Order: sequence, then C-alpha cells, then structure tokens
Amino acid sequence: MTGGASPAAGATGGSAPAAGPGGSAADAAGSTTPPSAAGPAGQKPQDAHETTPASGGEESTAPQPPQSGPGAESYEATGRLGQGSQRRGHLRNAVANVEGDLVGGDKYVVLLGGTRRGLRVLSPLVAERVRFAYCAPADFPDARDALLRQRLLILRGPAGYGKTAMAVRLLLGACQGTVYHLDGGVDLSTLADRLESDSGVIEPGAGFLLEQPDDIGGLSRETYDKVQGALAQADAWMVVTVSTGELSDAELLAGVRDVTDAPHPSEVVRAHLRWRIGEHDADRLMARGDVTELLGDHPACRQAGELAAAMSEHYELHGAVDLDRLREHRARLEAEDFEIWAESLPDAATRSFALALAVLNGLPQEDIAQAARSLRSRLEDGSPYLRAPGPDGHVPRDRHLFDTPRRRQLLRLRAREVDPPGGEPGRLLEYKDPGYARRVIVHAWTQYEVQAEILDWLQELVVHPSEQVRVHAAATGLGVLAAESYRTVERRVLTRWALSDSPARRTAVAYALAVACQNGWVKEQATGLVEGWYADQDRPALQATAARVHGLGAVSDQPVGELARLLAVDSVTVAVAVGSALADLVAADPDVTGSVLAMLRGRAEQHRSSRAATLAFLIVAAQVVVETKEAEPDAAVPEWPTLLHLAHRRHELRDPFVRLWRCALNESFFHHEAKQVLLQWARLAERDAELRERFRLLVGAIAHEDVRSGRILRGCAEDWVHPDRIVQLPLTARVVRAQLDVEGV
Repeated sequence: MTGGASPAAGATGGSAPAAGPGGSAADAAGSTTPPSAAGPAGQKPQDAHETTPASGGEESTAPQPPQSGPGAESYEATGRLGQGSQRRGHLRNAVANVEGDLVGGDKYVVLLGGTRRGLRVLSPLVAERVRFAYCAPADFPDARDALLRQRLLILRGPAGYGKTAMAVRLLLGACQGTVYHLDGGVDLSTLADRLESDSGVIEPGAGFLLEQPDDIGGLSRETYDKVQGALAQADAWMVVTVSTGELSDAELLAGVRDVTDAPHPSEVVRAHLRWRIGEHDADRLMARGDVTELLGDHPACRQAGELAAAMSEHYELHGAVDLDRLREHRARLEAEDFEIWAESLPDAATRSFALALAVLNGLPQEDIAQAARSLRSRLEDGSPYLRAPGPDGHVPRDRHLFDTPRRRQLLRLRAREVDPPGGEPGRLLEYKDPGYARRVIVHAWTQYEVQAEILDWLQELVVHPSEQVRVHAAATGLGVLAAESYRTVERRVLTRWALSDSPARRTAVAYALAVACQNGWVKEQATGLVEGWYADQDRPALQATAARVHGLGAVSDQPVGELARLLAVDSVTVAVAVGSALADLVAADPDVTGSVLAMLRGRAEQHRSSRAATLAFLIVAAQVVVETKEAEPDAAVPEWPTLLHLAHRRHELRDPFVRLWRCALNESFFHHEAKQVLLQWARLAERDAELRERFRLLVGAIAHEDVRSGRILRGCAEDWVHPDRIVQLPLTARVVRAQLDVEGV
C-alpha cells in the first residue's frame, strides 16, 4: 500500500513464516516492503506535507507516519471498540435535527401519497401552550367523548375558532404515545391501505393531527372506516380539522363534531399570560384598558395566543409592556411567526448563540456556549486589534459575558434545558420546536452577509475534540447549507475538504452530502462529483472521501459493490476509509452484514486486495457493537461486538466470519491491529460469562484444522496474563487455552 507494503508483498495465507507461541502473527512485519513516498502509479505525493524542498534544489522526504501498528491511522481505526456504532448514533441525532430520513432505530415511517416520509412530531411549543393555556369551549366534552369512542374524529368550524388547539388537547388527553403532525398532502386512501397492511408501521398509542388535508373533499365513508379500523388495531387516535362546508359525503357526519363556541380573545390572552408570568401579573396587565384595545371582538385564537406570547416576552425582559411595540407586533401578526422572532433577536451575542444552538441542538451546554463565543468573535468586530495586559499582567476578558444568564437566554430563544440520558451529570440544550434548527441555519445564511464567517466557523467545529460536535457541525450545519446553496458550498468547502489530509474534514464532507442529497437535484449533482472522486487514481484522499460518502448510502444504491472495488487501491488511507464506510453500513442496517462479509472474504482471497480487505474487516469488527439491553438482556456488559453476536445467531455468516479472522491473524502487515481488536473483545468477555462462551466457540472454529492460527491465538492468551501486564484477563485466557487444548494446538 502507498506509504507501506505493496499488496503483492505478502498475500493473506501466503508463505510468511509462522509465528511462535509468543507471537501474535508472523513476526515478519519487518520483512514487508519499506514505506514509499511515491503515489499509486509512481506519482509524486499530492499533499504538501509529504515532501519539503531541500537546500540546493534537492528534494528530501519528510518523516512518514507508520502505516500499521501504534501511531498509524489503521491502528486508530481499530483502536476504540464501538466507535462506528457511536458515530452512527451521533449522525442519527444530528440528522434528526433537520428532519431527514437518514434516521435508524425506532423511526416510524408511513407512505403518504405513495411517498416515503418520516413522521413529524408535533411541535413541543404547540403542545406546551395547549397543555397549560387552553381555554376549553362548552362543546369540548362532547368532542372528547366522541374521539374516545371513534378513534378518528373530524373537527369542523370556521377560522379563528381554535380547532387546532382543541385537536391537540383532545390528542394529549387520549393517547399514551407520541403525537405526530401529518402533512396536509397525505392521501387518506393510501394511508389507510398502508396502515391496514402487514408491512405498514404505526406506533402503538400514538396520536395523529391532520390539519386541513388537501383531499378532504374526496374523503369517503369507506376510507374513513378503513383508517378508523387501522387506528383501533394500533390503539392510536387521529383528529382531522376542516373548514365549514368542505366535506362532500353525508355519511361522514357521524364522525364530525362542529366547533361553534370560540373563546373571546381576551380570555385566550389572559390564560396565556397566567401561564407565562403568573396570575397576579397577568390580571394586572389585563386590567389596563390600553391593552384590551389591542384585541378585537372577532374570534382569532391563534392571533390572541401570539399576542400573549409577545406581551409576556416584553414583560420578562423589560419588566413592562411597550404598547407601541405591541401595536407594531399586532400589525405584523399575519406575517410568519418565525421571521418575527428571528429578526427580533437583539444582538450578535444572541444571534450567535441561536445559530450555535441550531447546529449543535441537543448537545451539552458547554459545547454550545464555546461554539457561540467562537462565532460571536467572528461577527462582532472585523478589525484587527490586540488586547494589552492590564496592571496585574492579565489580559482583560469580554465584559459582556455576564450580561444575560442562561435562563433568560433560553426563554428568548424558545429553547430549554434537558437532562442527559442514563443519569449522566450536566445539562443539554435544545429548541423546544425541533423544526427551529434548520430554520435558524437557513435564516442566518440567507438573510445576512455572513456566509464566509459561517463556513469558517464550521471548519473549526468539524475538527473539534468532541465527536458529537464534529458530526453535528457536518450534518446539521454544513449539510443544511449544502442543500440550500449547493454550488457555493461545493466550490468553497466540499472539494477542498475532500482533498484534505484531515480524516475529520473528509468525513464531514460525507455527512454533509448525506443530508443534502435528500434533495433530488442536489443528489444528482453530488453523484457526478463523487463519481469523479471515486475514479481519481492519482489522489487517494478523494477516493477515501468517496468511500465515506458511499458508506452513508448518499449517492449509490449498491454501496457494498462500490466499496469493494476501492479495496484494490494501493493506499492505507483508502483502505481505512472503506473499512469505516462498511462499519457505517453495518451499524445502520445489520441486515447487510452478510453481503459485507461475503464481499470481504472474496476480496481477501485476491492477491491485490487481500491486505485492504483484512484491514477493512478488522475495522468493522472493532467499530460496530450491539446494545445488549435489547439483543441479549441477560448480558453483563452493555454492548457486544456485532459480528460475534450475529455470527452466533445466523449460520450463513459463520464461514466468512471465521475465514476472515484467520486471514487477519495470519496477516503480517496488520498484526498489531488484529491483536488490538482481539484484545478488545477479550476484555469484554472477561466481564461476561455468556460472551466468554461465544468467544470460546469462535476460538475453536478459527483453530480447527488450522494450527498456525491456533498458535497465534495461544500467544495472545499468554500475553493477556503476562506478569508485566497491568490489567490481566485470566478468565478469558483460561477458556481460550482450554479450547485450544481440545483442538490439539
């Protein structure tokens, strides 16, 4: 491989000398071809750091990093158990911020009008307002009883009568699961068919809000009954809101409740103010005649609620209500609420925090605060200057850091604090409405001349020490911008980062495209771009970036086949990228494990790609884990290696799995990586009796009629209990040696 041994220097299972009992693999690592600075076809290195001009016009080769073993990128890729699964989890959370479909796990998906769409959770802002500030009309109890009986209820009434609020209140009271907000373009007939079919998915106990559906005029009694039956089967509920006169089938009237009693706007405002600022202050504000004159007499529940929100924000921030500003706000109520809120953010500090929260939504408050300060420093003052030390010798800090406490900042940003999962100390920050993340990013990008500053800021975040920050910056931040302004982002960022020496920047390109390619036009353009990288044999960095893109399924329907061909590239960097990409595929969908192992086994038997395939297998083996709380409830450790778990359960995986382990153990060039992965598995097995049993079976299968592999395994077991080892693994070493005794090794 480039910078190390050529694949031809020692095919897997070739004539390398056998390891003795104390060796992990053939100690012939020193017999491999010396590292070379030349590229795949004898080309000079493309990256500036590889060679430096020497004096006298000569060119001297700079020190090269090792290609295998400690300090090498291959060793780093196999060095942390479960990093691929963790990486995939971070990506899933990041993409969820922008409502993409690259979401694994328990994500409920319904075919709406023949299109696969993710279900959108009802905005917590809406649910919170309805839960604590709803004015129930006189006909609410009748509607509640009807929903409980029928599962599917149609609320009909004129605009301004609070149909949506009533629907949300009904669903919050009836369902035990999540409340989802369906798109108005849903085809109810298709939805009914999907919910009734065996392959349809609907979350038990869920609630569904469907506002003003586009095809409500074509709703028939037959379709109504089919949806109602599917909801009953799933123990779910649905409320549909329609305007007066929109129904055309008289047989639907039994499922309709008319909203005829709208609360007075002053009642709505009073209820919202009592919830937000307390009963005493709310009543005092409402007693002012100049406040009530802002309210009309006609029903307008939504506008009254928005007016109350504006009044409470004025009161919280300033201790009083500015009526002139309220009148201006009232005049703009017909405009988009989000735009009003976003443009009302008062200064660069608040806007920086809003954008940092949008990109890192759901991450620890410390990471968000650090990112916000970094962005703020780019936006507040563009002139160069130095801060001179004061009399005490210390450089003065920004005097404004204590201006606004976090509590008030979150109130202004419509955000909240939440506890980390699993009892971890600290606080996470997130927008109450999950849709705000994408909208804040797009608003900042399109409404202000800060594009260069934002891209520069994201470049800093994608190499942040925290992997969560790196993934969110790439997927949520750069991905949204690439979908919004693809040409600009491609020219300024994607191509340049794809050529980078930094694996983090190359990976960021893949994450960004995974999000942006959900736009059909962007996917078409990006496919051509990635194809060019994929075929560029003179620049391995581009091929490595293409591999990571394929691992996320962003541009290809057959990513395993695309990655297989890259294993023939003579570059450790590309091989590591292919292994990480395959780990991404398996972590996202364990069902592809069979095709991945079969492909790797075939490539491992080919002279040209044997080493790359072996390294890729070790990376998948190290990086992908399964959570035992779901897969193995009796396990003593929280996670098991996915490949070991699946090979035990799926018979067809065992042969390629065992053969690939034999290849890895006997490979002289990556023997450090093989020892490292085996040690990680052994450490887990030391704490879990059931996993030790699975590990014993694996050892027996590898050593069966393969004396050389058995000797390597015995050498590893001896090393795990060596007197000089700080943390020994006596239980795992004992079962390994006992099994090898049975095999006669």
